Amino acid sequence: MHNPNWGVIGLGVMGTSLSRNLAQKGVPLALYNRRVEGVEENVAEKHCLIFPELKSALPFEDLNRFVDSLQAPRKIILMLPAGTATNSILKHLTPLLTKGDVVIEGGNSHFEDTEKRAKELADVGIHFLGMGVSGGEEGALTGPSLMVGGSESAYPLVSKELETIAAKNLKGEPCCAFLGAGGAGHFVKIVHNGIEYAEMQLLAEVFELAGSDARHDFIDLQKMFGEWLNTSSQSYLLEITHALLNYTEKGNPFINFIKDEASNKGTGAWATAAGANLGTNNSMMASALYARYNSSSKNEREKISKIFPRARKDEKISLEALKKAYDLSRLINHHQGFEMIREAALVYGWKINLSTIASLWSEGCIIKSDLMHSLIDIFKSNQTLLEYAPFIQKINAGLESWELTLESSLKQHIPTSSMSSAWHYFLAISQKQSSANLIQAQRDYFGAHGFKRTDSSDDTLHHGPWNTDKN
Repeated sequence: MHNPNWGVIGLGVMGTSLSRNLAQKGVPLALYNRRVEGVEENVAEKHCLIFPELKSALPFEDLNRFVDSLQAPRKIILMLPAGTATNSILKHLTPLLTKGDVVIEGGNSHFEDTEKRAKELADVGIHFLGMGVSGGEEGALTGPSLMVGGSESAYPLVSKELETIAAKNLKGEPCCAFLGAGGAGHFVKIVHNGIEYAEMQLLAEVFELAGSDARHDFIDLQKMFGEWLNTSSQSYLLEITHALLNYTEKGNPFINFIKDEASNKGTGAWATAAGANLGTNNSMMASALYARYNSSSKNEREKISKIFPRARKDEKISLEALKKAYDLSRLINHHQGFEMIREAALVYGWKINLSTIASLWSEGCIIKSDLMHSLIDIFKSNQTLLEYAPFIQKINAGLESWELTLESSLKQHIPTSSMSSAWHYFLAISQKQSSANLIQAQRDYFGAHGFKRTDSSDDTLHHGPWNTDKN
């Protein structure tokens, strides 16, 4: 039997699932996991014994022997935490490789780090691909969404296997594609995670708004989510939200035993910063991130809540209006995310098709939904979601419900960071005349930055009479 040319480094949850997926599809593998005495010992060997599909894989905890076991051109997937761990393994791995080998970094790395690594390895003749992987443990095993960027000449060397293990959309097409040079794949994954943050926050806000009168009994709330699943609101995140409300402990909803402190692993912050650097409005991602930050300040919140005690007012909310507000907020969230990708493609020179992105995200990932399926065809003939006629009609029909829902949240003293952010974005983006003229006047007054005049058609910068007065 010939030695394999595919190898996986890092057998954590995602690395193990991806390895099993490859093996199930008939890809011969070599597996490597570091050895830490008393903590991680014989991990690869144990995996080959535990999982039947890995029984033919070659296990290693010596990096040199792992590399030597692979025939050229080697195709090695790194499934390690971003940052130090990835940098360390690349430092030791690179000298062992030969020209033409392919390294695929499947962790959640920042796209700018991926850009640097791709250039550094290209200088020594090694192909580097940054691959965003979405779908969690289950997706990695049964079919993830794979967003690939980096060396364009390397993708044909690995595309067959990657597309084989990827999820398939409703048309049977793999949710895997090459998106551009350098960090394109990891950038798209960052945006994916930003959309995910906002989708999760929206559901948390709906959970609080609709469940405020039933804090200990969520039967009606679960029923509502179940009904929504049979509409255009369907999504994977809605599905699991509906499911988790069914779990109990000692006769009480299990969710009531979970401390209200939301964690994050940094990709939400990356997404927020990326939008700001590009000059695109991704306010929903940002508001969801800051909502998590606020939640993590549990002790401070408890202390301040005693300083400003307030009773929740008895305010009945229309569930029909709530659903419309939720649906419209989701449209804004997806619009902002895809606009980020469009702008990044222009800035970094990536030839990204938004319909392709929607296809990648339609199955196998955390933000898959009926809406995402529809976006595949919508983006084939529309540049932006806010100019798509059916969405225009839906927004116009739901504006009153959206407003009523936000009014209700104010009366109940319930923060709705992301839903409110969506509303204010819509108001701002659809406002013909804004108050930004005052800001420009202020900037010119204290900094002589200049402004464009309404009675001039060119881009010449002018200054106000206050500059003369100050002189």
